[in-house]
Amino acid sequence: MKAGLFELALSSLSGRRSKSIFVFLILTLLIFICSSVFFITASLRAESVYSADAAADITVRTDRGGRTELIKESYAEEILLIPGVEYAAPMYTGLYHFEYLKSNLIIVGIDPFAEQYSEDFSKAVTKLPSTTNWMVTGEKLSETLKAMYNKQSFSFALPNGEYLELPVAGTFKPASQMMSSSAILTDIDSARQILGIPEGRASYIAVYTGNPDETDNIAQKIAGMYPDTRVTTKKQRLAAEGNLFDFRSGVFMLIFSVSLFTFFIIVFDRASGLTAEERRETAILKAVGYAPSDIITVRLYEALIISVLAILTAVSLAMLYVYGMQAPLLKSVFTGYSYLRPEFALPFVFPAREMALTCLTVIPVYAAAVIIPAWRASVTDAHESLR
Repeated sequence: MKAGLFELALSSLSGRRSKSIFVFLILTLLIFICSSVFFITASLRAESVYSADAAADITVRTDRGGRTELIKESYAEEILLIPGVEYAAPMYTGLYHFEYLKSNLIIVGIDPFAEQYSEDFSKAVTKLPSTTNWMVTGEKLSETLKAMYNKQSFSFALPNGEYLELPVAGTFKPASQMMSSSAILTDIDSARQILGIPEGRASYIAVYTGNPDETDNIAQKIAGMYPDTRVTTKKQRLAAEGNLFDFRSGVFMLIFSVSLFTFFIIVFDRASGLTAEERRETAILKAVGYAPSDIITVRLYEALIISVLAILTAVSLAMLYVYGMQAPLLKSVFTGYSYLRPEFALPFVFPAREMALTCLTVIPVYAAAVIIPAWRASVTDAHESLR
């Protein structure tokens, strides 16, 4: 009997083909927009989580008048004396504008003989030469440079107008796509020259604590010691980046909510009554012996068929758009429209919680919109409905 009711639901949808297709397309479009935003946000959040996990527990920067300036290297030695601090080191990092690609490269000056704060960096420096003037790049960036210059080296334009050519001593494959496409590891002296960092100064101080529960207390002590600094913990950085993505996705969710509200109005209008054709169809089903529960089951099958097919189609299209096509136009809204940013592939992340919420919002609402009027018609006298 159940199989027969399911076939009857398919036949009923086929009889109202144009209306069924219209509802299917509207649902698919709404869910596609929602899913695309969820996929992009989840991917970018995964990248930010990786960056935050690889960063120091506490970063200390000099901040004057809202501008970030170079910090004194000597701060690291003084911070190291604070109880609970395991390691504090000056870092030499910054952005190098690569005019040809109209993108920014991340320059990271490291000491290959010192402890590395990133597991990816630790693997990258295991086979480095003991001399200066070298660089290690991500695999994607190395391929790009080789294709452009047909050699395993790159000439950096220095702030004084001169050039510094560094050979590629190796490549590394980080977990982050963004890091792979933009990061360049080099010795500290070369990083100083490229970024214009004078002796005695650094980009910031990286601080590592032995006990995560003491991180906030240590950060407060550092801020009290150096009033001219901006002290940021890993937790604060992750929260700030998460809020940024949530804000941008929230703008789209607002648009989606307006569209969904419009859909709910249509649903409410549909729940207020059936069309003459649907009332006649319900009356015929009752006349040939179908019980009200059978009629409701048929309508439920119709709602499930349309809503489930719409969700599967929309999610598949969203995955193709985001991860296959890299979300043209929409991706730029979240990462910025500026060309001064590294290009990277969005990593695949499936936001199960958000997708489950979407399903639990769409399916019950549409099912109710179909079942309520079907129930009203099923308890109405068949002869009255046919008149």
